[in-house]
Amino acid sequence: MMASDQLLSHKARLETSYAFSRTFNPRNLEVLWYPLWCQTLFDLVTDVPNLIVAPQFPVWITRQHDDELEDADDGDDPEEIKDIVKGEKAAAAKIQVPRAGNEPEEGDHYEVGAGDISFASTVPEKEAVGVLVDFAILSLGAVPQPKEKLRYGGWRITGANVCLFVELKRFASRSLKDDELNAEIYTRVQEARFDLVNQAGYLFIKDETKNSVMVIAAAGPFWSGATIHRDDIKLTMHLLSTDDPSYQPSGEEFADEVLKWNKIIRLDGASSALASEARLRTVCKKMREMRD
Repeated sequence: MMASDQLLSHKARLETSYAFSRTFNPRNLEVLWYPLWCQTLFDLVTDVPNLIVAPQFPVWITRQHDDELEDADDGDDPEEIKDIVKGEKAAAAKIQVPRAGNEPEEGDHYEVGAGDISFASTVPEKEAVGVLVDFAILSLGAVPQPKEKLRYGGWRITGANVCLFVELKRFASRSLKDDELNAEIYTRVQEARFDLVNQAGYLFIKDETKNSVMVIAAAGPFWSGATIHRDDIKLTMHLLSTDDPSYQPSGEEFADEVLKWNKIIRLDGASSALASEARLRTVCKKMREMRD
């Protein structure tokens, strides 16, 4: 256990140094902080089998009903199956689909009509509006299949509950010091907090059964967390819904509550690493317990 902890700590230091490097990150890009946060989130849930990390997670709402929803066998990757000519489905007894980037392996054959391959193209939802969240952690529900299928790995997903959103902003200018640096970090974290409120709004509109989501607002290695409840952001949800012709406001006066964000601390700081780890463990414990 000790060796593993030391390895992860070493990786975190390397990832932080890489993002801070003026040689390898001369433009102070946000994206080069992704390795540190990706590592942190994967490590956080590594011992919880049903919690997964989903980078660039899409959250969207539709402005009108779409009658062409996909069923369980629709939505294949268009790069896998292209230009299926009418009549091929009946003519071919079997079709071999190479693995992405590799030669097909022996036994990788799919019987047409067996439900493993769909010839339907992916149809985007009409009038969909949404955002991409930097990272999400989902709690998956699944049931085993009576007969294992290669496409599903023997499991059918029955639920995907969003537990956590993480919004990451680039670090403050590296030329700043002391109070100016602290003020700039606060500004960046505030930008992430604002985005998270909108992201939670999209989530609550899309899923009417969802009542809360935990969130982390980060700027480089500095971060702050909160839990956003549906009733906290009624005004945001109202504003996001106003372009939907089917939206009928309740008539009440909408307002957003002041969210209770915890203190901004550094993920890997010498004086804050223990506090950061304890806070993250609390987040993980709450994710294990989340049901809605």
